[in-house]
Amino acid sequence: MNFDRQYTRPIAIAVLRLLFYAAILFGISHLIFLDSLTVTDTGKFGENSWTEWTQEIFILLCSLLYFAAGRYDRTVTGFTGMLSGMALMAFIREYNNYLHTWFSGAWQLLVLIVLILTVIYVYRNRHTLVKPFYEYLGLPAFGVSLSGFITLMVFSRLFGRGRLWRNILEVGELEGPTRWAKNAAEEGTELLGYALILIATLEYCWYIWNRKRAGSVT
Repeated sequence: MNFDRQYTRPIAIAVLRLLFYAAILFGISHLIFLDSLTVTDTGKFGENSWTEWTQEIFILLCSLLYFAAGRYDRTVTGFTGMLSGMALMAFIREYNNYLHTWFSGAWQLLVLIVLILTVIYVYRNRHTLVKPFYEYLGLPAFGVSLSGFITLMVFSRLFGRGRLWRNILEVGELEGPTRWAKNAAEEGTELLGYALILIATLEYCWYIWNRKRAGSVT
């Protein structure tokens, strides 16, 4: 049987990506399981849980990866700078329960600073903003990112409604284990959303790397 490297290599890489992303999802499911065994000072699935920490790590990684992609390929610097700044602001918002121990309004001030710096950075690189943005809308990574965003901002909120879980568990108030069950569902779904956004970020960086490499070869 004749195997042409031209075809087998992309297939092999696709399989490796599949396994890597499956490993990410397996990992977050195991972290959720670990949180189900541990009661912290904020209860199960609270601010000091593996689930919450992983959410923060994922969105911080997205910020760093987008910034690195823009430094690697200067034709997308404005666009990736915008995404990097947005992800960093989301990280600060997720980290607000720790930042408020500094002083009242600490996370809001940090978000404002990052917003100003992001606007300045994107404006200076505005010639690399619109075209990469338009191209991004046609990439599979955009669909994955959009799915993650909707899972995070819409579905997890609806799925974590207190009224829904009071109906499911047939209780008047969510206290102790019943609240933990509700938190597990909401925070676990949020983590899935962050994982999808991270996967989309990795896919975009892979696209940028391949495109830049192909351009340097030609």
